[in-house]
Amino acid sequence: MSINILILAAGPVEFENHDGGYPLCLTEVDGAPLLERVIESTRQVQDSRYVYAFLEKDLEHFHLDQIAQLITPDASIARIPACTQGSACTALLAASGLDGDAELLVISANELVDVNLAEVLVDFRARNLDGGTITFRSVHPRYSYVRLDDQGLVIEAAQQNPISQSATVGVFWFSRTHEFVDAVKGMIRKSASSDGKFYVAPAYNEMVLRQKRIGVFQVDKGKYHPVKTERQLQSIERGNCE
Repeated sequence: MSINILILAAGPVEFENHDGGYPLCLTEVDGAPLLERVIESTRQVQDSRYVYAFLEKDLEHFHLDQIAQLITPDASIARIPACTQGSACTALLAASGLDGDAELLVISANELVDVNLAEVLVDFRARNLDGGTITFRSVHPRYSYVRLDDQGLVIEAAQQNPISQSATVGVFWFSRTHEFVDAVKGMIRKSASSDGKFYVAPAYNEMVLRQKRIGVFQVDKGKYHPVKTERQLQSIERGNCE
């Protein structure tokens, strides 16, 4: 089974004065851009096709397409004209032209998880899941969350709303790309947004309504390194873990 690996790097600049205005995905971690570190966790995923979603202005100013090709030769680039109404909209623009029957792995380029994603996908497939995400324990409202039933399956997902202690790390898997595309379109039709933005995690709600099986792979919080605050940014630049 082939898999589309979609790297989301088209979000707004969170810290205006950071590193001369370079995108967060170029933040250096142990001498390599965060973008490259993210890709390292996917190297063992077989039969993969890489697709990067970049803002057009960043492509022009920072040569992100060349960087992507150096990291992953033959990668495709989705040019996003301007900031969208959230990560789900960005991912939808990039995924709509992909093979709908292939698996889809959506990864934020501004977050790092110390895990071998190939092993995570093996686990999801072995459990016959239709979708899956990586979680860690938290109650802070800056993250997205999933609520689980007694069997450990997702029954609800929410953005920036701690409906449980299972926060997601910004890595989302779908057994078929068209499942994701259909789910996001369903969210948009229902205006199921958070503060006017559409995010990837709540797309699982649409799949749950269709009786799809969504699971989680839990990791220790120390393996997750987000870049959502100035302090987290400084920590990851120093090579430290929070």
